[in-house]
Amino acid sequence: MDTRASKERKFTETMEKWIMYFMYLLFGGLFFLISIQGSLSEGLILLPIALVSIPLTKWGMRWQNERYIRSAQNQDDLEVVVNRLNEIEKRISELEDK
Repeated sequence: MDTRASKERKFTETMEKWIMYFMYLLFGGLFFLISIQGSLSEGLILLPIALVSIPLTKWGMRWQNERYIRSAQNQDDLEVVVNRLNEIEKRISELEDK
């Protein structure tokens, strides 16, 4: 059974993968263009930016995705509770009718 949490997990993992591919492609392309020009001083400026932004982006996405997954899990849990309460209400109404 596909729950909201499992659907959210699949979606967020896919999005995280594609965003990280984009980040690697972006910085790899920038380093490639810098190496073609032959001036490595720009590469020395871009290297710390890449070393900070890539892990920070990955950490931020994982943190946010975990929040989305927990929210979806809470919705799944609430649905179970609502179904159980509906069953209890039916049983109570049956007992009152007797």
